[in-house]
Amino acid sequence: MKLFTYPLFCLLFFACGNGEGDVAETAGERATVAAQETAYDLMMEGHDRVMPMMGQITQAQREITEQLSAGGHGEDYRELLMAANEQLEDADDAMMAWMNNSRPLPELRESMDNEEIMEFIRERTRSIAEVEAEVRTSLANAEQILGTEDHEHTEGMNHDH
Repeated sequence: MKLFTYPLFCLLFFACGNGEGDVAETAGERATVAAQETAYDLMMEGHDRVMPMMGQITQAQREITEQLSAGGHGEDYRELLMAANEQLEDADDAMMAWMNNSRPLPELRESMDNEEIMEFIRERTRSIAEVEAEVRTSLANAEQILGTEDHEHTEGMNHDH
């Protein structure tokens, strides 16, 4: 039995190798995955800040459309409303484009190495920050324009308050 156990032990020991390379590789892989997930989560925080504002864009556009349909406004105010509506539409389009160009992390891992994944996430993080600024600006502008209307404006009046 001893003759059988010793060779089996040796075979098992050498077959497994020292295992330290595997552990280091696994630790390195875990660190890489953790870095990717952290960066991806930060990017998605930007998305999560912007998404609720999309409903605000729709509401502001609805209010602008109602103002335009109601009529009785001076031409300057109508132009401000139309420009604000276009700005809101551009912000909405920017968010839709951002979402269409984003990909889930598991999909990125299937087709990219770590460096490419991290660069993709950095670019998408910069991009969502730009979208957020555009959305906030368009909403603030629409709010300001809608807030200046007192429904008594007439043609020829200066509406730049």
